[in-house]
Amino acid sequence: MGEAIQKGSVVYIRYLDHVLYRNTPQAVEEAAERETIGWLTQDDGKLVCVQHDRTLDLLPYASGTTSGLVLIKSCIQEIRALSLQKHCRLPLNSWNTDIKDAESALQTTKRKIQPQC
Repeated sequence: MGEAIQKGSVVYIRYLDHVLYRNTPQAVEEAAERETIGWLTQDDGKLVCVQHDRTLDLLPYASGTTSGLVLIKSCIQEIRALSLQKHCRLPLNSWNTDIKDAESALQTTKRKIQPQC
């Protein structure tokens, strides 16, 4: 897979994923090809761990949780470092500065229950 990628780097990984099939008329005979992006936290002889969601220590309500994948190295088809922010202590922001295209987690016009004033 080429030269070693430094731990903590943001990486793109394309991999073969195991498929569970059940009650199908025909057996599934191929693995699913998938991809992920995240921070490389482990890379040893057999496994690669990539973290794709984590809590920032800077937030007062941080719960210390994380999510990611542990991948069997032989299932990885491609792995490469991405040239994003070197220090990911701050959120990775989109380059889109057009406010009309922006998304918000709290879209007040779409709420079923409007806040009471």
